[in-house]
Amino acid sequence: MSAKVVLGLVRDLFFRSKLDAVAESAGIELFYASDLEAATRQCTAHNPSLILVDLSDAAFPAASTAERVRTAAPEARIVGFASHVDLKPLRAAKDAGFASALSRSEFTAKLPELLRGQS
Repeated sequence: MSAKVVLGLVRDLFFRSKLDAVAESAGIELFYASDLEAATRQCTAHNPSLILVDLSDAAFPAASTAERVRTAAPEARIVGFASHVDLKPLRAAKDAGFASALSRSEFTAKLPELLRGQS
């Protein structure tokens, strides 16, 4: 099943433009939230099948992010990404039950497949 609606918990505008380009080419509807309150609202409004989380951003700590978005979108797959040298948030995401916690470069390489629900 493909991810038809995706929520990005990403505040980095440069990285958002990269996500937008890949999502557009895949025909995926991509929404963003800049904090957990907005994430909850976006989940309720759009029922995303995939949630992408920038774990390097302090606004999205893995445990609280997983708890909040699971409450609002329990069926959504949660995928986090961070710098490969920033191991603490990657481990925290795995501990919080994220489907995947990837280095930023691995995430970027797999993004088209993630958006199509193939990875």
